[in-house]
Amino acid sequence: MSRKVKIICDDVEHNLVMVEDKTILELALENDIDAPYSCQGGICSTCLAKLNAGSVEMANNQILTDDEVDEGYILSCQARPTSDEVEVNYDEV
Repeated sequence: MSRKVKIICDDVEHNLVMVEDKTILELALENDIDAPYSCQGGICSTCLAKLNAGSVEMANNQILTDDEVDEGYILSCQARPTSDEVEVNYDEV
């Protein structure tokens, strides 16, 4: 199943199609998007982004509060899309 993923980073919109099950960060890095990251384990929050549309599921989250998640903040290293279309913005954090 393919999913449409829009990633906004450094004021540039990247419209991508995800055909494999992977994280938002993996997709960004595979497409040469200079997304911020460090630990890739869900504990440092360097990869923090704002989910503006769609839904994701995070495999691990040891740093975001429930309120932050409810406000749309995600750890892109742990977030996998669960909807057909997703928009993630690194510039809004």
